[in-house]
Amino acid sequence: MHVATVNLRLKEDKHSEAVSAIDGFIRRMHAWPGCLTCRLLTDAGDGQSLSLVSEWDSREALDSFLASREFLILQGMRVVLREEPQIVLDEILIRSRISLGSKTY
Repeated sequence: MHVATVNLRLKEDKHSEAVSAIDGFIRRMHAWPGCLTCRLLTDAGDGQSLSLVSEWDSREALDSFLASREFLILQGMRVVLREEPQIVLDEILIRSRISLGSKTY
């Protein structure tokens, strides 16, 4: 599995405008073949910092989206951003799930 995180730092007065644009972006991303899930997260200490985290079933699917016209929507969002988006790509080799009630981690 592959995880792409896009970190966004918004201008002070552009939060609602940015979230509106990101909503449509998330819908298109989630409909893209190979996208397993995507989430928009807000930094608890800085409400102007957002992270868009998506999980992909293959690197090919992720690369296909990153090379698409749909991904270029982020470039159009530059007017609401303080700085260029930062993209972090991770490959997950092993994933485990635990119950919070479990005594062993």
